[in-house]
Amino acid sequence: MTTASALELPAAMDPFRPENLADPYPFYERLRACGPVAHLPGRDTWFVSTYASVSQVLRNYREFVSGLGSSYHRVSESGFRFPFIDNDPPEHTRIRRSVQRHFGKGPMAELRPMVRADIERLAAPALAAGTVDVVEAFSRTIPNLTIRHVTGIPAPDARTMAGWADAAFHVVGPEPDPEYVALIMESLEWLSTEGLPAMPAHCLGRLMMEQGGDDGLLAAEGSERLFALASIWVAGVDTTNSLISNMIRAFTLFPEQWQLLREDRSLIPAAVEEALRWDSPVRVFMRRTVDEVEFQGVTIPADADVCALFPSANRDPEVFERADEFDITLRRPTAHVAFGASIHLCLGAPVARLEAAELLAHLADNVERFEQAGEPVRGVSRVVRNFSSLPTRLVPAARA
Repeated sequence: MTTASALELPAAMDPFRPENLADPYPFYERLRACGPVAHLPGRDTWFVSTYASVSQVLRNYREFVSGLGSSYHRVSESGFRFPFIDNDPPEHTRIRRSVQRHFGKGPMAELRPMVRADIERLAAPALAAGTVDVVEAFSRTIPNLTIRHVTGIPAPDARTMAGWADAAFHVVGPEPDPEYVALIMESLEWLSTEGLPAMPAHCLGRLMMEQGGDDGLLAAEGSERLFALASIWVAGVDTTNSLISNMIRAFTLFPEQWQLLREDRSLIPAAVEEALRWDSPVRVFMRRTVDEVEFQGVTIPADADVCALFPSANRDPEVFERADEFDITLRRPTAHVAFGASIHLCLGAPVARLEAAELLAHLADNVERFEQAGEPVRGVSRVVRNFSSLPTRLVPAARA
């Protein structure tokens, strides 16, 4: 097989530039046309944007490693190692197994009625008001309550928690403002001094801190247990926040899809997956090479930073029919990569899916359609695609 150099991208094709983040999908289309991998000299980063290339990077965890850091900044630069995402086997296997069963079918079945009750309680004033900011009414509040059920950590108010979670994803992106680093340190201080002591006797958080989960997390590594718990606690908030807002926005833009769901509730699982594919919450994840890698006809050098663009992969027309359309009835044979893939498939994906499905089920009973009630404002995160404000009118469903 002959290999070639990857296309060198001009500075204007930097995926992290504000203009490319604001409306990323036309940009991703141009980037995919550049080939399976392209090099941006300004960041000395190799970007993969097609479904095939992103999937290969995520699944080939031996050549594209996470142990050097899965964030924009390497572990050696940041000083932070997030146990679930910044490790390779066998360490990653040990850490993940320590909590894996707590995200299985049984625990999700126990969690469902609690999430359902929270949604019913939160939705009541929103439905009565008619016009709400979806971010304030649902996106921030539901994940904040759910993560308390999952971990046992009695989190502070939803706005504070959302600010901490948002800061975490800013910090793992390029050029984070120092204020976000300060917020992360604030959240860890609160978790250590207030959150942990207030946990109930029997909960996942206490199991992780006192026993290492299911006998996996190391007590000798003082930060491993805390950072593993903090990862579940924080990561479960901002990504689900994004999923909920992006999902309701999609149904606002495609009202006929909402009517189809209201007529057939069996479409709810497919609707959640289509929302994840059509406007994926997580924009990027990093991998690193240890040795030189021959990758789809291109040589990626050793010790290279490789950035996988999840939303671009999920709109690849080579894989997804009518990729730019939001269609909950189109049975897509290929799985999206919104939650990653392979050994690093998102641990909390079942929780996020449960929250989104329960919200759709409740709103389908009560909302005829969604209407834009003001100008949506996108968040400024370079890592998570979310809204900071989404004014929406919840048009009530007629009662029989």
